[in-house]
Amino acid sequence: MVVLRPGSSQDGLKQILDRMLDKGIAIDLNARACLSDFELLGINATVILSSFRTAAKIGMDFPEGTNLNTPAWKDLLSKQPCPLCGKEWRTKDLKEEGCPWCGWNYRPK
Repeated sequence: MVVLRPGSSQDGLKQILDRMLDKGIAIDLNARACLSDFELLGINATVILSSFRTAAKIGMDFPEGTNLNTPAWKDLLSKQPCPLCGKEWRTKDLKEEGCPWCGWNYRPK
């Protein structure tokens, strides 16, 4: 939950925007402008607002020619947040070595 306090509006706004981009927002729009029984304008649109990582995870189609096999994409998709501090780190390293920021360590039983 995001809590906004006086004097910390920028931090709260940043948290809200981060959460919106992390979860993704979908807006489905159907609009018509008619004059009597004659349709003058019809709009059907679906707008998705999300981060590139969220869009890739949900399987959204990217424009033709987008190369998802670049090192930057692979690095972006190979990270996950630390369960303790929330900072992102490569999944493999997080599980093997733990979080470099807070010291959280994954130890299966």
